[in-house]
Amino acid sequence: MTRENDVSPEFELLVDWVEGHLDADTSAEVSAAVTADHPEATASVEWLQEFLRLTRAMPLHEPPPIIGQHLVRYFTRWSRARAALDSPRLELRASLLFDSRLDLAPVGVRGGNDVDGSVHLAYTTDYADLVLDVSHLGSDLVRLDGQVLLTDDTQAHIFEAATTGPSGNRRTIDGDALGRFCLVDVPADATELRVTNGDLTIVVALDLRSEG
Repeated sequence: MTRENDVSPEFELLVDWVEGHLDADTSAEVSAAVTADHPEATASVEWLQEFLRLTRAMPLHEPPPIIGQHLVRYFTRWSRARAALDSPRLELRASLLFDSRLDLAPVGVRGGNDVDGSVHLAYTTDYADLVLDVSHLGSDLVRLDGQVLLTDDTQAHIFEAATTGPSGNRRTIDGDALGRFCLVDVPADATELRVTNGDLTIVVALDLRSEG
């Protein structure tokens, strides 16, 4: 406590004084300060006394044992749900299964591409396959039309997709219920595609050159 009589005692000290927790000497000092002309101390003491009066008038009752049991069971369920939500999501790196620039070249299809210069790619994982059509738009930009084909129909079917690369990133959240998505004006030097439904993420290494 600050001992000068022109300074109000600290609030914590007033709480101990009102509740009778101070030794005799300190209690006498606080009493002298409170009875002096300290409006702040007087207001604090009056508030504390009213608060204690109300708490005594409305005592807390011991809840029935069933309430404690319900709280424990609820907390247990909440903890399990929180652990499931915080658990790492499944992330898979896809393997290239088909590339029209390479796989169609032996049959003489204009370097393996369609007449319009598009490229068809297919990737696979243990949980889903992914097909990708690459359409070259000029100015080093491409359009990606893709579809995720899940092996487990219980999985969420709608995917968002994003590409990354030296010339910038692109992202779309407009996937549909058939697992299809479209990314427009993707830089041709994009090096990675990630598609996710929130539980499953498929990572694809990209090579978007028009020729294999």
